Amino acid sequence: MLRHKQRNGQSRKFDDKGLHAVYEPFWKDLPFTNIFTCFTPDILHQLHKGVLQWCITIVGEKEVDACFQVMSQYPGLRHFAKGISTVSQWTGTEHREMERVFMGLLSGAVEERILVVIHSLLNFIYYAQCQQHMDLSLKVMEDCFKTFHDHKHVLIDLQICEDFNIPKIHSLRHYVSSIQALGTVVLPWLG
Repeated sequence: MLRHKQRNGQSRKFDDKGLHAVYEPFWKDLPFTNIFTCFTPDILHQLHKGVLQWCITIVGEKEVDACFQVMSQYPGLRHFAKGISTVSQWTGTEHREMERVFMGLLSGAVEERILVVIHSLLNFIYYAQCQQHMDLSLKVMEDCFKTFHDHKHVLIDLQICEDFNIPKIHSLRHYVSSIQALGTVVLPWLG
């Protein structure tokens, strides 16, 4: 697509994907640079805002809002009295507060096969946020990703997505190796 865009100046596929041409990347002449190791995990944008949106799409925004609205208030849990679709600017903290009750909220509202996908994603997110990792926590994280990978076809079956050629999904595969190479993921909202 990049070569076609460079030759012709236009490429419908290129434009449809929202891509921008970079013909001379800054790392081109750096022989020992693997640019892909420079992209570190981003929990807020890749996981909270990216992956979990599917969960809401599966159930339906109105149903999710209704579940949050009727949820009993409990000390220590945030109550989204108006639901979650009215939140215009999500922070990492708000996502984490919503995720604390998300599985219980969806239980009974969706099929078991969908809960397996959502459960594996939520567990992956929880482990990704650990401030310290051991071999065991990284293994569990890999297992969560494998469970998601083994069951993600549900999203295609339900026409939530057409394929999994999605950078945010692909990035999940690299979280463990990134943590091993660079250390734990920094959570900007925790300072």
